[in-house]
Amino acid sequence: MHIFTAILALRRRFWSWIATGAARENAIIGPRTRFGAGAEIFNIHGDPSRVKIGADCHLDGHLQIFAHEGNIQIGDFCFVGAGSTIWSSDPVGIKIGKGVLVSSGVAIHDTNSHPMDHEKRFAQTVAIFRTGHPRTDPGIRSAPVTIGDDVWIGTGAMIMKGVTIGDRAIISARAIVRKDVPADSLVRADD
Repeated sequence: MHIFTAILALRRRFWSWIATGAARENAIIGPRTRFGAGAEIFNIHGDPSRVKIGADCHLDGHLQIFAHEGNIQIGDFCFVGAGSTIWSSDPVGIKIGKGVLVSSGVAIHDTNSHPMDHEKRFAQTVAIFRTGHPRTDPGIRSAPVTIGDDVWIGTGAMIMKGVTIGDRAIISARAIVRKDVPADSLVRADD
């Protein structure tokens, strides 16, 4: 192995070790689950039981629980690719089954993140800038997301609030999923 390649490998291992340690402070993590160098759990609420990740997973994306509410559950043997975001502000939250593959750049959100009313949205933004995310619901719309077992979600896909995706479904790259997907279905970007 060449010296620079070895150094890069050591750097990746070091940052993965840091990301995994930080994740264990913010979530309940199953055995042998690892986090890539780019992974992060941003649990603004602060309760580690609101993020549960099963065994033998590899995550390299960003998971976020809002300050006022949110819940994320990920089953065993799941993969979350680099640059993916899983954000929850819904009391029921996001439930991802076992064996799910989430490619890079995927967005799975059970929330609009901001109020629809422009005055409330501005007030929320000011509050975030000045004191952090509000601990009371600022009027955000949310609805639970459920993703079944053995689902494959392609690069850059978006899974919107209130959606249920059945077992073994395939969501193609860049698809925007706004309605329920039956088991064993294929959703194309142009559907």
